[in-house]
Formats: sequence, C-alpha cells, structure tokens
Amino acid sequence: MTPPHSVHRVPVRAQSLTSVQQQRPVQQQQQQQQQMQQPQRNRSAFNPPPPAMNRQHSSMPPLPAPIDPLYQIFSTVDKDGSGKLSGSELRSALVNFDKTKFDPETIRLMIKLFDSDGSGTINYAEFKRLWNYLGEWLERFQQFDLDHNTTISLDEFSLALKSFGFQFSPRFVRFMFNYYDKRGTGSISFDLFVQANITVQRIHDAFKKYDRGQGTIQISLEDLLTEVLYLK
Repeated sequence: MTPPHSVHRVPVRAQSLTSVQQQRPVQQQQQQQQQMQQPQRNRSAFNPPPPAMNRQHSSMPPLPAPIDPLYQIFSTVDKDGSGKLSGSELRSALVNFDKTKFDPETIRLMIKLFDSDGSGTINYAEFKRLWNYLGEWLERFQQFDLDHNTTISLDEFSLALKSFGFQFSPRFVRFMFNYYDKRGTGSISFDLFVQANITVQRIHDAFKKYDRGQGTIQISLEDLLTEVLYLK
C-alpha cells in the first residue's frame, strides 16, 4: 500500500535587494519593512484558515488500516460469520505440505489446547496463539526433516524423540511410528508429527505426577482413568 504523500512546505527565499533599493535611506527602508510586517501581524491575530494546500490535504479521507493477513485467513474459513471457528472450519484452514488437511485428532488437540473459554471453538485471539504455536512446531519439524522431503521417517522420528528427552526402546519407537503413520505412507506428515509429540508430552506430564524419581509408578485404577479421561 502506497503511503500518503506528505505535504512539503518549500521555504520562501527572500529576494536580494536591487542596487536602487540599496541606495534608499535607511529610514525609508525601515518604514517599508514595518509596512510589510504590519499585515502579517494583523493576519496572525485573526488566525486565518490554513493555506489551500493544507485545506485540501486535511479534507482527504483517511486511508484504511492495513488488513492483517492472518485475520483474512480466519474470516475466510469462518463460514457462518460467528467470529469463532468450529473444528471443521479450523480444519479447512490447516493443511500439510502436500495440501492434505490436518488429521481430525490433531484438530481436536489444537482446540483443547487453545480453547481458553471452553466454548469448543476457536476465536481470533485463540487462533493467533494456535498459529504461532504451530509455527514453532514447524521449525522443529524442519529441523528433523533431514532429507527435506516434507515428511518424517522412522529414523528422523527416533532422533526427534531423543532430542526431546524421551529414552524409548527402538521397538517402542517403531510401534509409535506405525501408529501415527495413519496414511500408511511409511512416513509421518507435519500434523501427525505434532499430534504424536503433543500426546507423548501430555502423557509424560501425567506420569511425572506419580513418579517418585525411579522411572516407574504405582497408580490406582481411579487415578489412571482420571488421567486417561483428562487426556481425551
């Protein structure tokens, strides 16, 4: 958007005195200067309107504020104009590198994490936080996508888990990888990479509540069900 043109006031340069004016008596020159200055004092006393250029500039309508590109995305997928995104509307806004939509479970996790008012939907403020959160995960995803094919292989998945501090056996890592390879491609897309790591982190946090520093826990059935249902 082209910024509005600023009004430049060109300074008036005083004309040089001619040789005839230089020969006039000093008193006559002073009287002439007083006559020239008198109208200026009178004009300033009456506070006249600004010059025509300023009046024309001030009458111009204000330029519209720039539109937030993220809000454009939000309003485009907000089909019913409610100011909030349902799960299906949010899913239409989030796609992987191959243009596939996010997995429904990933969408459910995003709403659970960012639906701060418990409405089951995402308003614009929540959507902005969600978008920035996914941006942080995108940086991690690209960090572990060593061959830059926009998906995560088993080896890359194992490396990511280790870097996040999880020491799982190769057998369990393969089990997890196969579970989140929901499209059966032998790789994990961005949305499923996010889903896997968020789920592992949440279960890990629940585990730490009962761990006494030995890496194993004793938990009652009620506590176990409480944690499982909370994670849902």
